[in-house]
Amino acid sequence: MKNFRLYRILRVALALLRALPRYWVLLARENFLGQTVSKKAWNRAHENAAEQIRRLALALEGGVIKAAQIGGARADILPRPFIDKLSRFHDDVPARPFEQLKPLLQIELGGRIEEIFASVDPEPLGAASLAQVHRARLHDGSDVVIKIQYPEARRIFPLDLIMVRRVAGLVQRMQSNLDVRTLAHEITRFIEMELDFRREADSTQRLGAILAQRVDVRVPRIHERYTCDRVIVMEYLDGIQVSRTVALRDAGCNLAEVARRIGELYGAMLFEYGFFHGDPHPGNLLVMDNGVIGLLDFGLCKELPAGFARNVAQMLVSALIGDNDAAMSAAEALSFDLGETSAAHLRSLVLRIVGDSDEEDDLVDVIGSAQVRHIPSDFALVLRTMLLLNGLSHRLAPGRRLIQGKLIESLARGASAESSQVESVRTLVASG
Repeated sequence: MKNFRLYRILRVALALLRALPRYWVLLARENFLGQTVSKKAWNRAHENAAEQIRRLALALEGGVIKAAQIGGARADILPRPFIDKLSRFHDDVPARPFEQLKPLLQIELGGRIEEIFASVDPEPLGAASLAQVHRARLHDGSDVVIKIQYPEARRIFPLDLIMVRRVAGLVQRMQSNLDVRTLAHEITRFIEMELDFRREADSTQRLGAILAQRVDVRVPRIHERYTCDRVIVMEYLDGIQVSRTVALRDAGCNLAEVARRIGELYGAMLFEYGFFHGDPHPGNLLVMDNGVIGLLDFGLCKELPAGFARNVAQMLVSALIGDNDAAMSAAEALSFDLGETSAAHLRSLVLRIVGDSDEEDDLVDVIGSAQVRHIPSDFALVLRTMLLLNGLSHRLAPGRRLIQGKLIESLARGASAESSQVESVRTLVASG
């Protein structure tokens, strides 16, 4: 049922009917009765709406799950109750039997499975909202991974995006202080990026070429002959996911060194190469032989605009060393809408960005107190990437901020900071 258009529309309409009346009542009290509505009352309405979104995403999956994930990362736009509900949302969904996907795979590849692959493991390596992956072997002996987009994805995701935009427009009219149209645009852009398998294959190859001279990282090779609109066949990388810290220790890995390598790699991608892997979820990072880092899932690779990485580096480093004028100037050059934001508020936000996941300060609170009215969309993915790396750093080496330290070195190079400034910033980040 969930793949039928009418059913999806009706479920969204039902969720709206359950969420919106509370807002209408509060708005009527404010606008027509002249009453002051408490923050607690607004938060109860937000919590109810966030719960409706959570239930809707679990019921419909597809683009609704992706929208919930992206929304949960935008603490600069959505109120705290939404972030609390949605930031922990994962797109793990029940895997489908391979036999259900086999017809699409044969149509896309233009031949019988047995003619193309010597073997295919029917048990998937993983499943998400728009695709799942299976291990296989080509007839030449190459071990590969097949990423197969779900047959209905191209049909239902556009519908989901239309509904996201319509709902965003409705909410924008009710709550003009929330920039939900920007969020809807970002959701649309990210989902369209992940649906475009040819773009993902191209991004994989591009990043592979950029990183080809490095001996500390592996990007899987794309088998172009078997890659098309809804299928990607790529080299299988054998390694241990970075989230499996016990397995890494048992394999003799130095977790601190793994953290440093990841920090140096992402620092280079973000602030030197200007083209980066934008989804450092622990499941997308492997530790291979000799500590080589294997990268997976390139649907959110991002090229930063000319000069953008330098301005990001300048803003972050300047804020950390107390050069307020330079930090504010760089933020404005990045198209931040600072409103009444002070240099001190901007610095608190920067400290959280290069912080650690066990900090007491919550990003929602920091953004709220910083009074930043808008974070530019290009920076949003950089922010999400750095926050994911913060959590990963804490998992690999709690309290040591090793990934952040390496990011700071790349930041300083990108901002052309003096050696004394680099050392003071490194000390600040290390000490917390």
